[in-house]
Amino acid sequence: MSMLLITGTYRITGDSPDGDTIRFYPDDAAFWCDVPGLHKVKRNEYGGVSIRLDGIDALETHYPGVGDFEHQPLGLGAHAARNELLTWLGFTEVVRDDKEEERVRSSKPEAVPGYILTSGADVYNRCIALVGRGDAPKIDTDPDPARSGTHLNVTVDMLRATANHHLLSLGLAYPTFYKNLPPDLRTDMTATAQQARKDKAPDSVWLNDKTTSGAKIENLESLTDDLVMLPKLFRHLVDYVRVFGPDLGGVPAFLAGGADEYTLPEDRSKRIFGLQHVVQVTDGTLRMTRPIEDLIFAEK
Repeated sequence: MSMLLITGTYRITGDSPDGDTIRFYPDDAAFWCDVPGLHKVKRNEYGGVSIRLDGIDALETHYPGVGDFEHQPLGLGAHAARNELLTWLGFTEVVRDDKEEERVRSSKPEAVPGYILTSGADVYNRCIALVGRGDAPKIDTDPDPARSGTHLNVTVDMLRATANHHLLSLGLAYPTFYKNLPPDLRTDMTATAQQARKDKAPDSVWLNDKTTSGAKIENLESLTDDLVMLPKLFRHLVDYVRVFGPDLGGVPAFLAGGADEYTLPEDRSKRIFGLQHVVQVTDGTLRMTRPIEDLIFAEK
């Protein structure tokens, strides 16, 4: 599967970037019309688009809901992933708003050059992409970088030059795969994530991860302040606890209504609906029974 190359710049002033979302401004906004798929990207008046990094899921820094935003432990990976992404892209100084701590008031430099490789947008109209810095990749024997608007067959070497791979290799994000991600790239990202899980580098989510080992949830604060777990599961649990409280008995039924569709490696032709099939609740302890890299989700 080929991906569309778009060149441009990353800018963060006025936005709230996190470990897997960044604002990108193309050199030519007309190329947004060429992004394939059912969903069209939503751009601002300057052509900027919210980019969701493909294949990874970083801890939440500001998950929206009724009233206030919720977050996962900020000192146990959420801010580490965000800061590493901005540093890797080339932002050397970031000043945040005094009142809205996640919002950037100013940055140096104001913009950094880079490129994205995309195969579509999500249901929220964010562009799903591999995020690169500097010049676009070179193809074949051409000495010059590929031109914006080109459809490239993305190689593993191209993947390894992206922020997606970098954050995954440091254990700062969980692997979370959708079926549009080419199989060879998914295989490499799986191996990268599994090695990061073994390495448990400083600030890695794997140091304190409770996704498969199991966790007890006493209240909303224990979920948001203390518990490191897969963000996709965290988002479901926040929505559940807000309504039903910390008694986890109803979680399987709640997950059944979550509309997550995915496949497992033993039979990729079999569509499975709902995370209740891979989540177990026993004596008040919740855990996933499969590592997240086993699941390949369907795009909504």
